[in-house]
Amino acid sequence: MLRRRREAARARQDRLERLRRDDRTLLDRLYGTPYEDIAFPPPRPLDDAEAVEILGFALRLGRALFLAGAETRRIESSVVAVTAAWGMGRQEVDINARSIQVQYAPEGRRPVVMLKVMGSEDTRDLDRLAALERLTTHVASGRLDREVAAGALDRIETGASRWPWWFGLGGGAVLAAMLCVLASGTTRAALVSPLVFLLADRGAWVLSRGGLPSFFVTAAQTALLLVAVTGLAAAGGLSHTEAASVIAANVILLLPIFTIISLTEDAIDGFRSMAAGRTVSLLAFFTALACGFLAVGFLLRGADADARSTALIPLPIVLSLLTSAIGALGNTVFMGGGLRIVPPAVATAVLGAGVKLACVGAFGWSAPLATGLATVAMGLAAAVLSPRTGIPVRAFVIPGIAGGVLPGPDLYRSLLQWLLHVEGAGAYLVSTMASVAAIGIGVVFGTLLGTAAERQWHYRGTGGAVGPSRTAEGIVPAAGEPERDTRAR
Repeated sequence: MLRRRREAARARQDRLERLRRDDRTLLDRLYGTPYEDIAFPPPRPLDDAEAVEILGFALRLGRALFLAGAETRRIESSVVAVTAAWGMGRQEVDINARSIQVQYAPEGRRPVVMLKVMGSEDTRDLDRLAALERLTTHVASGRLDREVAAGALDRIETGASRWPWWFGLGGGAVLAAMLCVLASGTTRAALVSPLVFLLADRGAWVLSRGGLPSFFVTAAQTALLLVAVTGLAAAGGLSHTEAASVIAANVILLLPIFTIISLTEDAIDGFRSMAAGRTVSLLAFFTALACGFLAVGFLLRGADADARSTALIPLPIVLSLLTSAIGALGNTVFMGGGLRIVPPAVATAVLGAGVKLACVGAFGWSAPLATGLATVAMGLAAAVLSPRTGIPVRAFVIPGIAGGVLPGPDLYRSLLQWLLHVEGAGAYLVSTMASVAAIGIGVVFGTLLGTAAERQWHYRGTGGAVGPSRTAEGIVPAAGEPERDTRAR
């Protein structure tokens, strides 16, 4: 057994050395990704027409991954993997805030350079993301030729979303109710919160259809939310505490969770231009949110006393975990996730909420530290389980963040106190922003730990043998997805 492991380890080391000699850049870019163990065919000379066809597919795949919510490093590794699988060497990939560019530049010939504009970073579709990652795995492992792969990508891009728009909106409404409960809302507040969410969402949709920039849409959506809730409170439909819970829940739903996490990932992984672009987007969002608060600030003057003294009462542990699970269910549907994604998303949300509750309640640690440790646990679990289930890491983590660890109530109260010039509001706002930043850092660090642990377990379980990608086998695609159209290259 020991001799076989040593021989397998030497074989793997020899293969890595060959890859280093052939294309060190390619090896470095795929290290730590699901494609690091794939034995790609040696690069071959390609004419311009073939190079354009391969690069065109890679660009379409990269843009589709971006629109579905993939992280930047996964987009880059996917582009590199599919081009390498079809015999392309000397390829370069550059991803910035607005576009993705690829270049094929073998020695002694004219380079081929292509570019595609990425589109909005606010879109997300967990089911489509899973289908795209499965397609990439099939192509990278040599199970699809270019014609079949292009057809599969066409179907994924043009296919209808998993849920009709109104059903996804219903998932958001469920999430709004659960978040209200997590923000110490009463049963009445939890019933009102979905209605406020639907009103704000449809109002934003109408404004965006008119061509209004997203900055003003966010500001108007925030103002509409505040006007609706304060109007209910003034009419006696909600108490001040219930109004605070409803606003806090809906502020959570406004937060660009994808941008927050992706910004941290890009900064850590070295995608500086992407991180800079997301930073600008995030600053613009929080500025728009503040503008929305300021626009109707006169309505909140009567809440001064509540803003100074009201403390959110923590729910019983069982109820907190239950609401986190139901919130993750609603968020999964809201983000276009199918039934297959629901169980791991719910489990990850409960894990994160449990770790945060333990850190804050049992150990008395600060909110930023508790949030960071909770998301580390979520990222680690997702990275370990993702290769075994074929479900993207983000589909595990993202749905559960809003319900389990996002400091929505604190964000609302800190903004309100800052607006009302309450003493200490600045420090409170900084602490809340630290908790928000800890989410991205924790997810990235946990994912790195989980990926490293899974890699070690994989090689120990196989005796260090070199084989195909860890995610290449055992994937059961949904009906109508690429597996049904595979054939030998």
